[in-house]
Amino acid sequence: MLNVSKLPPAVLGNIFRWNVTLKNNFDGLEEGSHNSLLVCHHWFEVASRTPELWTFWGNSLEDWEKRHLRSSAGAPLDLVLDAVPYMFGTVSKSQQVVLKDRAARDTIRRVHLRTDMPDILISIISALSLDGGLRANGLESLILHSEAHTPLNTSFFTHSRLSGLRRLKLIGCTVSSWEHFAPQTTLLTTLQIFFDDTSPTPTMPQLLSILASNPRLQKLTLNPRAIPDDHGNHDGPRSVLPLPHLEKLRLDGGPRQVFGLLPRFELPQKMGMLTLNVSHCVAADISQTIGPHLRDYLQYRGKSQNGLGIVLSCRGSINLSVGDADRLLPSTSLSSRMTSFASIIVGVDQALPEDVLEKLTLDLVSFTPREEIVYFRACGIPEAVKDLRVQMPNLKALDLYRVPLAAVFPLPEQDGSPVHERTPPSLQYLLLERPDLGAYSWIPLLTFLSHRSTSGNQLDSLLINGPCHMCFRVAQAIRGVVRKVKVDEGCLESWCPFSSECRWV
Repeated sequence: MLNVSKLPPAVLGNIFRWNVTLKNNFDGLEEGSHNSLLVCHHWFEVASRTPELWTFWGNSLEDWEKRHLRSSAGAPLDLVLDAVPYMFGTVSKSQQVVLKDRAARDTIRRVHLRTDMPDILISIISALSLDGGLRANGLESLILHSEAHTPLNTSFFTHSRLSGLRRLKLIGCTVSSWEHFAPQTTLLTTLQIFFDDTSPTPTMPQLLSILASNPRLQKLTLNPRAIPDDHGNHDGPRSVLPLPHLEKLRLDGGPRQVFGLLPRFELPQKMGMLTLNVSHCVAADISQTIGPHLRDYLQYRGKSQNGLGIVLSCRGSINLSVGDADRLLPSTSLSSRMTSFASIIVGVDQALPEDVLEKLTLDLVSFTPREEIVYFRACGIPEAVKDLRVQMPNLKALDLYRVPLAAVFPLPEQDGSPVHERTPPSLQYLLLERPDLGAYSWIPLLTFLSHRSTSGNQLDSLLINGPCHMCFRVAQAIRGVVRKVKVDEGCLESWCPFSSECRWV
């Protein structure tokens, strides 16, 4: 057995370092992160001589005050401040001196600042700025997140030199000019900018120039609601910017802004995720603008090898997510490879009745290739699950959340067709989450399951989750005609003595 006291100092110091390594954007130090100094004199000496142990000061000004003087000038600094929703203290003069020294030595690796006090953010940026900008070739990640309007120095990006920057996120900050922004970054893989309402926004050519100067972009988030289009600036066709390495794209804004910018990008066919958060829509935008772009994207990205999965909801706003079934199936862990996934969130300005919202939601689904759909999740939209056999002939997994069961498995007097003829023969997985029963009995569902079993096409798995007042006899009857059944304990009547046996069988 290895004696820990005989570990080489370099190995022991590396172990200590993992306790204070920045794991997420605004993580702080866990309690007891530096307790290794208290174990023995040898550990104290090793920790004191491990510069990397002091490259992270914590994520509050109180932590900074305690630790910044221990900071080794030669080790790369991870500067993190998370002061939302409140904050105490200010950036002390001694801290400002250390920050200026760090900036002059170019030994800053990450600057992640989030605060609702603009004066604090400006004070830190000013301390790090040399001649009005950052001169940090070693800076890999810059995140400035202001909960209140924060104007940066007018020449901040004009005079900055960020040749090594890989990740840039600006939220709630005013940038006075975008003219000189593009030449400052060339290696970005992540870019997230929310243009402030009071900030000058880049023109379309300026924005495309910024993106073109960073050909390695993998993740891009923009809210182009205020970006002016360049209609009329060109007599010929508008230029399209290729983004060959892009994995994730998110655009937030009105339909004119989002769909004015989206066609300007040449998206790779294997792009992982497209998210469009479209606000201020009217009913006509669904069928005339959003739907056709969804169809074009799905056709462009090619046929999914695992089939399409759909998540559909219209509560408050219309939400349609379309993606590779491997990413959507709850029984399947997410694979490390990128799979096609599109999420469209539509904010409708009109006060529309629920049935009209449902129709608009289904209108969006009509732009997807039905024969490819193998997974379908409906959230509170009973109209979406009618005539599944016709609408989604190859459906394998059906996930219903707060959907009346009568919509899928009607009572005989409600629908003349047999229950088993309403669902695709390929259906193998049925998930009922908080099903809406009302005065409904379990007989039609049992009839459906029994018919599937006797016809040799037995349902593979059934999951019922949520309070739905199922007694043990019904649970046993279901288990007799389905290969695997899981009924949440909350579903069974409280008086049932067998509730503890509720599990996959």
